[in-house]
Amino acid sequence: MGFRPEWGAQYPTAGSTALDAPPGYMTLYAAFFREGNFRLPITKFTASVLRNYGLHISQINAIGHPRITHFEFVCMANRVEPTFAMFNVFYSVTYTNGFYSFNARTGVAPVCSVPLKSLHDWKQKFFYIRRGVIPMDMHYRSVDEGIPKIDVLPDFSEESWYKKITHKATAISQLEEMALVGAGMSLLWVPKNPLGVPAYCYNGKRMWFFQSHGCHG
Repeated sequence: MGFRPEWGAQYPTAGSTALDAPPGYMTLYAAFFREGNFRLPITKFTASVLRNYGLHISQINAIGHPRITHFEFVCMANRVEPTFAMFNVFYSVTYTNGFYSFNARTGVAPVCSVPLKSLHDWKQKFFYIRRGVIPMDMHYRSVDEGIPKIDVLPDFSEESWYKKITHKATAISQLEEMALVGAGMSLLWVPKNPLGVPAYCYNGKRMWFFQSHGCHG
């Protein structure tokens, strides 16, 4: 999954659980990276979603996490800078079976046409990584705090960004690495030319992305 040595990724020993991360480490799930298109370093947008909802990344399930990355990719592909307030227009937080997720709000044009369906055994496929890899203080939300509820932006339907990203809803799917690089969501690319920029081809057409990279660290 393209881990840097300094991130100190460790696979669990036999019998270990997601709650057994060593001191100074935290748990991440393989499905975040595979089906969810998540990469490290974490992007500023993903960090803002976690911060504003008061959630730890390990508390989000494998169905909800791709909602974040899909939304970010759609925005970047449409030359829209994604924000937490925009994401909150389309999704509300839910809680079930010990994990948080995101449901599409009613009365809002969809940005996602087909969400991920059930993923089997994703909870059993995890690893530990140093906490400092995600350079932010993540709040580990307790059940007693309830589900976070944030007011939706007023008059969002009149905004130009809303019309752009809802013009054609798209399905959540695994994206090619160069697509994520071009959208500023992955650093897994080394240009042959020091001044090179990533180019992504789709259906025979070259799509150029000149967005500034949105990653922390």
